[in-house]
Amino acid sequence: MTPPGLEVRRARPADAGPVTRLLEVIYSEQLYFVGDAPAAASSLAARIAADDPDQSLYLVAADGREVAGWLELHRSPAWRLKHVAVLTLAVAPAYRRRGVGRALMRRSYEWCRRVGVLKVSLNVRAGNAAAIALYGSEGFVLEGRERAQVRLRPGRDEFEDNLIMAKWLGDAPPGG
Repeated sequence: MTPPGLEVRRARPADAGPVTRLLEVIYSEQLYFVGDAPAAASSLAARIAADDPDQSLYLVAADGREVAGWLELHRSPAWRLKHVAVLTLAVAPAYRRRGVGRALMRRSYEWCRRVGVLKVSLNVRAGNAAAIALYGSEGFVLEGRERAQVRLRPGRDEFEDNLIMAKWLGDAPPGG
């Protein structure tokens, strides 16, 4: 269910600026993503414009002109991995814990089924308890832990684990 007042839809190139501003806020928090900064809005706009709808999915949750959330799913071009899509999810601070992330994920499952994705995989920092709880409530399970994968401060020996979680769509996976 989409939170009242929000629309979940496919992203358009014109969304690149607001999405990049959202990502800049999240990167500045230094708690969730592992990179230093988002790509330029022009780069994101070009990716959205050139999107192959069978390979990638870009969704926004928008409240009018404001972007409340962003989701990306990407499949590998390798046929052996085409059944897996890697998820990136971002929710603006003012919209967290209001169902935005869940609405984006649930909308993405439709695309997964349509293009033949059977497994959605993601990386999440071990300290991101809210995201881990959300993913768990959506049926994602822990598949692995990369110890001390994320450096917390430049030049300091402080690290955080990276968790690999995944959700199998449909029937249980073979051998699982």
